[in-house]
Amino acid sequence: MSEQHHSTGLNRRRVLKSTAAAGAAGLFAGCVGSDPEDEADGGGTFVIATSDEVETFDPRQNQLAWYSSAAHYLFDSLLLQSPDGSEFEPHLAVDHPEEVDETTYVVEIRDDVEFHDDWGQLTAEDVAYSFNWVLDSDNASPNQSNVAFIDEAEATGEFEVTLHLEFPSGLMDRALSHMNAAPVVCKEAAEEMGDEEFGQNPVGSGPFTLDDHDPGSSVEMVANEDYFLGEPVLDGLTYRIIPETEVGYVELAQGELHQSGVTEELLGEAESDDNIETHQLSNMDFQGFVINCLDGPFTDVRAREAVHHLIDYDEVMQAAAGGLAGRNWGHMPQETVDAWDFPADEWRENYYPEQDHDRAVELFEEAGVGTDFEVDLLITAGEANEGRSLVLQNEFEEVGIDCSIREVSTGDWLDALGDGTYDITTYGWGGNDDPDGYYYHMFRDLRNDDGGMSDDVVGHSSIGYLYEGSRERGDDDILEDLERLDELVRAGQATVAQEDRREYYVEAADIVLSLYPVIGVYSAESVTGVHASVQDYEPSEFGEQEAFNYWQEANIDG
Repeated sequence: MSEQHHSTGLNRRRVLKSTAAAGAAGLFAGCVGSDPEDEADGGGTFVIATSDEVETFDPRQNQLAWYSSAAHYLFDSLLLQSPDGSEFEPHLAVDHPEEVDETTYVVEIRDDVEFHDDWGQLTAEDVAYSFNWVLDSDNASPNQSNVAFIDEAEATGEFEVTLHLEFPSGLMDRALSHMNAAPVVCKEAAEEMGDEEFGQNPVGSGPFTLDDHDPGSSVEMVANEDYFLGEPVLDGLTYRIIPETEVGYVELAQGELHQSGVTEELLGEAESDDNIETHQLSNMDFQGFVINCLDGPFTDVRAREAVHHLIDYDEVMQAAAGGLAGRNWGHMPQETVDAWDFPADEWRENYYPEQDHDRAVELFEEAGVGTDFEVDLLITAGEANEGRSLVLQNEFEEVGIDCSIREVSTGDWLDALGDGTYDITTYGWGGNDDPDGYYYHMFRDLRNDDGGMSDDVVGHSSIGYLYEGSRERGDDDILEDLERLDELVRAGQATVAQEDRREYYVEAADIVLSLYPVIGVYSAESVTGVHASVQDYEPSEFGEQEAFNYWQEANIDG
């Protein structure tokens, strides 16, 4: 669990990764042309290039990815996730939620937090109101599903909130730290203004306040001198709305921005510019192939393992994404594996074999299919899909197996995925920074979901109908493992303690990796460039409120 911080000043320990990450791509950038006297004192305005116009500043109604991050500067959450993703820091909360029983948690709220613009002190009433507003389906908040595990938030004291849960959730801490789940707004201001006005004139308690919004052009924030962690060193943050990444990069190179995205074509130029620091950032997704475990040549686990011996994972990754990718381990991005201290080296040794065509042929023979069969490799259009599939096709043909690539529309691909009419298909999954985003949603048995499944639904295409195929063939040993896998991923989602969840996911990974239903190869990456004049700042996949938090406080070196 994380170290507590009860003082009003920042703890300046640097818990930072040596490589930066995707969730922050293009998050902050600064006006290099700020007043030199201000910059000499570490002030100045941090300016970012972002591609989209903001429609509402109310985080309870927001659906834009960049504003989900930017909203952390205007509003606060009960917890904050650390930049390395390994822990959740009490923020508005004095400490972590205290468990009364498995569906009741009490949270003590800080008593030194003030809302912007003299709207008064933040209390438990504001916290309870914020949660309950999102939970009320009449308000149509896009965040509602993210806090669906909460039945009600109750102010049980002036600075005490009790969370009554519908069911225990392993994602509780994550939800309590995210702007796309549980931001705290000023109840009085929100009720007095109404939804539309509040969306344009937000009242939060964050380290910056909204100063100006020029639609289609910029969003400007200024430092909150009364912030409970102390006044930020930066004078402000400005988001410049620049739809074309190439244009943002040009302005970064010219010294008009402090941060902008960098396209792959411009990466070499950016890396050679002494005034730009580049950070390659994981998109926290899953990219690879799904193998049909229901019908076709790969119903035997040995045939699926053989495919893994055919390929060179790094070659597949290079063909799909060039240099903008990072390896996947245990069907999760490297960054999630690191944050949870998963045994990646063991997984690599046991389940990611070195390329060995002879061993692949032996396994095909043992599986009873030999090499005299054809493979239908289904893809949708796109360089990444085409690149990785050509490599796989070549490896099959190297051992005498005819593999044809069949490119279809997205609609036809979804139909084929649902019907199981493919042998292998390209697959991408936008998970999140928690193992649940990959394991629960890809590897649970859908027939155990609430309400069950209708008879005309085949099952779980995400893992190639592994459950359905094993049932159909009566593979009792595999079914026993799959029943345990299903128990583990469901327990992982319903268990709050991270140390217990980790044990579930380690065991689950060993089961699913040993059955080889998926070829997990890489997570895509993007690049953000930061001007060299920005000091004490490094973006992270997990970091929130990054320019000013417990781990780092950005400033501009004039």
